[in-house]
Amino acid sequence: MKLLDMFKKQIAQMGPLKRVWLTTFNLDIAFVESRILPAVLDMDPPTGRMDYEGLQRALSDSGIDFRIYCDPRMIDIVKPKRTSIGIYPVSVRKLAVDEALYLDGERSLFHPKVFYLEDNSKKIVLGAGSANLTLSGWGRNQEAVDFRTVSSNAQYQQIKQFFMGLLDEELSYGDFFPVRRKFYGDDPDWSFIHSLNQHTLLDALAAGGELTKLSVWSPYLADSLPVLISKLAGPELRVELVPDLAAGQFIRTRWGEELQTLIASQRLTLFRPPAERDPRIMMTHAKLWLAESSAGRHLAIGSWNFTGPGCSSLPVKGRNVEAGIVHPVSKGTKLCSAPWAVSEGDFACEELLEEEALVPGSLPPFDLTVVFDWQRCEYRLSGEWFLGKPQEGHLLILPGVKKPVRLSWNVADGVLKSPLKINVEQSAALLDSPFYTLRKAGEADWTGTIVETGAEYRRALRFKSLDDILDSYMNASEPEQSDNLMLRSAAGQDELLSESLEEVASASPESTSYFRLFQAMRLRGNGLSTIKESKQLHRRLFSDPGCLLELAEMVRALLEQQPGSVFGWFLAQEVNSMADRAKVRFDQIKRSNTADAADITVHQWRSLYVAPPPLKGKKGTHRYLNIIRKECSYDH
Repeated sequence: MKLLDMFKKQIAQMGPLKRVWLTTFNLDIAFVESRILPAVLDMDPPTGRMDYEGLQRALSDSGIDFRIYCDPRMIDIVKPKRTSIGIYPVSVRKLAVDEALYLDGERSLFHPKVFYLEDNSKKIVLGAGSANLTLSGWGRNQEAVDFRTVSSNAQYQQIKQFFMGLLDEELSYGDFFPVRRKFYGDDPDWSFIHSLNQHTLLDALAAGGELTKLSVWSPYLADSLPVLISKLAGPELRVELVPDLAAGQFIRTRWGEELQTLIASQRLTLFRPPAERDPRIMMTHAKLWLAESSAGRHLAIGSWNFTGPGCSSLPVKGRNVEAGIVHPVSKGTKLCSAPWAVSEGDFACEELLEEEALVPGSLPPFDLTVVFDWQRCEYRLSGEWFLGKPQEGHLLILPGVKKPVRLSWNVADGVLKSPLKINVEQSAALLDSPFYTLRKAGEADWTGTIVETGAEYRRALRFKSLDDILDSYMNASEPEQSDNLMLRSAAGQDELLSESLEEVASASPESTSYFRLFQAMRLRGNGLSTIKESKQLHRRLFSDPGCLLELAEMVRALLEQQPGSVFGWFLAQEVNSMADRAKVRFDQIKRSNTADAADITVHQWRSLYVAPPPLKGKKGTHRYLNIIRKECSYDH
């Protein structure tokens, strides 16, 4: 993969990364996780599920802000998402509020392919081109991508304007693009051109002069080339096109008398690619624009197709959101070789054009942002209604939430009224399916991505048995280093896996002695009492393998299987005592450091407690248990 090698080369020339922000039209999450993320972290591609968890831990430890902006209609949701990388669907509807951008909230596509790399020394590398974040974009198509080091404040401001337009106020905190006075590059002549600025692609190519010639590589062409060409510039403009061919032989546009006249007058000339294409290449997806004007020659490498919406330059509502890099080139620069004497038979028929047409799925009548916070174990929702007046009837189905949730809207401003927060008791379902579903009678389901935050608190691994947890408490070892770990699963959404239930149910004084239980819990409790940072305590309680929440879940499972177990009664009491002890320590840490970032919600504290079972037996037994309850401070 040449692009992957080029991407790695850019990263190798930078210091430790701070941000990796990528944009795409089509998104293959599995490809990003298996190829691009390992390149960012300088790790081997994953081969198993545990490897993906290793990638996620490495990403959290690195502190890299890794995120992807994409068109919400073009996400491949069939393949699983195995990490918590940030995926942010872009609302063109919100961008279209600025009428000067000529965007259409329903028809315009979010189509740019941009790479933003920033290291801790504030060096910035920007890439732009035609490659989507897919296997075909990085390995099977002929693409064009340009990488440049940011060299001037003008370039920095162009980048800032683009990404600030994409940031969701609900998800973005801090100053991402502060004032900069130092830049590492030495090439101030290139520009980052994008659709969120009124300075268009054609403006940049003309550079203040008058366009006389355009040479364009574009896989997709306007339905009517004569109409588009007439709108691009004056009657003296000559256009050269190098198209990709549908089915390997047909130009993706209509033949007609006007097109024939345009070609005969030499205002339009078509060319075959200048070099023989590798037979392994699926298509030439590169988008290159070389312009000649009275101000010189300029080359654009980006996402612009040779269509009305795709060139994103015409003063007509319906532009796509596009982006790329434009820079001056020498007079000898060429994109075309020998002309192609085309005829009607070289152009696609109506059936092929219909087959090749891009028809993105329709959006719901509202935008909905669903965020899952791993630290607080809760969903946060925000939304805005766009089409007509808000209506009731949409149900939201969330992983880890047993029943569908009905959405309610404010009629006055169309903002989501409820729910705004939803607590989650079992987060395992997020690990396998971080997607939500919208459902309404008579309509097709809509599936959207859940934005995951607080990934450093992501609870992905657990011990195989209660004995393994107690062993880890006795050894006081780092839980991630244990050989007795397994992945949590969506099957644990409502209860632990059946095989784990059998292991837990087998726990008894015969397999786990009372002495061992009390000693393990005492050692663990002492360890919790010495923790000095609330973040570390939070992880010990809710996310690390063997955390108190995991132990509480196992004890509940045991009590379901053996409701009258005396051993289970002691387990529940010990868990509750440790929860009390942890709460005291957490409050102490918060009092000594009010700026400490970690927080624990009421429902999270509740999840740590286990209801001790009522025990049947002789009065003497109850008197004995009452003495133990008092001596061990089991009264909660």
